[in-house]
Order: sequence, then C-alpha cells, then structure tokens
Amino acid sequence: MKRSFITEQGTWYLDVFAESILERGKIRLRPLEGQAADSSLRIECSRQIRMQYGVGTVFKLDVRLVKPYNKRPYLISRNRKKLVRALEFFDRNRKIQTEHTTGMQLSLF
Repeated sequence: MKRSFITEQGTWYLDVFAESILERGKIRLRPLEGQAADSSLRIECSRQIRMQYGVGTVFKLDVRLVKPYNKRPYLISRNRKKLVRALEFFDRNRKIQTEHTTGMQLSLF
C-alpha cells in the first residue's frame, strides 16, 4: 500500500495576485499582502516561465495549500505550466517587462 505524506484535501485560493521576487539569487513567486493566502508562503510553478518575466511582475492564479509532513507548507499553482499576468496591474507589468526586455538585449552585446 502506497502512503502519501501530503494531505490530500488542500485549501484552494482562487484569483490570488502573486508577485515575482528575487530571493537568494532565484526568482520566486509570493502572494501580495492583504489576501486570503498567506504572503509568507512560496508558490510552486515552472521555473522557465518565471524567468521569462522581470522581477516585480504580478500574476493572477489559482493556488492550493500543500502541507507536507515535517516540512514548511507552500502553495502550488493549479496550472503550473502557464502563468497569466494580472490585467489589474497592466501598467506596472508593462513597465517591468519593458525594463526586463531592454536589460536582456543590452546584456547580449
């Protein structure tokens, strides 16, 4: 009999705004303050997709709380292969994306 150390019934949070941050040299996602989801928890999703956007980009996603046995809880994105930038933060995201793209082009030469 297989035994899972992850609780099967996780708490779902819908339409969570998460910001990409730089933490210990890696780009991570964390929920913004003032939402139902705890802002100290990390959100698991594709690393390749996180790297496409600049630090500070805000995404809108559905997440589930996961509580592994003897480890820190974290949030997992419902659709880990696709991140959707939040339209509510359009101007902010456009500015960050422009800076990110310009910085990438300059670093290539």
